[in-house]
Amino acid sequence: MAAPIRMTRTTKDVLEILQGAALQGQATYGLEICKATGLGSGTVYPILSRLERIGWVRAYWSEDEARGPRRRMYELTGEGRSQIAGFATPPGLLNRLGWVR
Repeated sequence: MAAPIRMTRTTKDVLEILQGAALQGQATYGLEICKATGLGSGTVYPILSRLERIGWVRAYWSEDEARGPRRRMYELTGEGRSQIAGFATPPGLLNRLGWVR
């Protein structure tokens, strides 16, 4: 079955960051994805929106007062994990956020 979205390099970059966060049992927020990928918010947020719409990503608001204002957190769903299971995650991309396998 073909992916329900066009799998561009930028989409793969966003998915790889989400995959790295999932490997650590964490969610991540949009600005962190922008910084890690080097992509602008005008690129990242539409990708996240499409991934959420097709059910690969779940988004929710963080209420952690110690970190400042609330953030929109993103994490892969079970469907998203199964769809990208074959992706190879470049170690350099994970290291940008300090995630080590």
